[in-house]
Amino acid sequence: MNTSVQFVTAVSRFLARLGGALILICAFLVSLDVVFRNVFKLAIFESYELTGYGIALATAFGLSWALVTKAHIRIEVIYNLLGVKPRAYLDICALAALSVVATVLVYYGALVALDNWELGASSNSTLHVPLAIPQGLWLLGLFWFAVCASVLLVVAVSAVAHNQHQQVQEMFGIATVSEEVEASMEGTGVQVTRATSPAGSVSVANAGA
Repeated sequence: MNTSVQFVTAVSRFLARLGGALILICAFLVSLDVVFRNVFKLAIFESYELTGYGIALATAFGLSWALVTKAHIRIEVIYNLLGVKPRAYLDICALAALSVVATVLVYYGALVALDNWELGASSNSTLHVPLAIPQGLWLLGLFWFAVCASVLLVVAVSAVAHNQHQQVQEMFGIATVSEEVEASMEGTGVQVTRATSPAGSVSVANAGA
């Protein structure tokens, strides 16, 4: 795998795990809030506001991981009918479009965060959280998503320039059924093996836990 792709994959994996940890913390805060509200008649955790920040950050931190693991939804009706070269060009078009969208998100997200920073705006709650803090972290996730999409685009264009169309499809194309099964089984302790049939199709079989 390309060194640049390995790097963005490693960073994206870290951010995704960080986002997962934030969701767990949000769930813990909500649970504490429910207990304290019903047992002690107290509302001291402000879980509604904090979980809003947490889920927004987890979403932004997970965008790049979804990209490198091919988890974003793509329409494949025509894609599957084409050959290797047309698929590679479509993959590049998809990455280019995603890079543009990510850049636009970063631009307007930065405008919002900078405006609230200059105004010193804070949340309308008892916590009075400076909005620039959660928005800045949210912007960081969007920024890395844009960087990740741009890096993958450059790698894909370089591969096509070197006539490596099959590599582009394997690295950036729509995930196959076997790849989706492997991703879903990852971390479950179940070993997944690929077996190529005489017809050339790929099947996935469970080898046992």
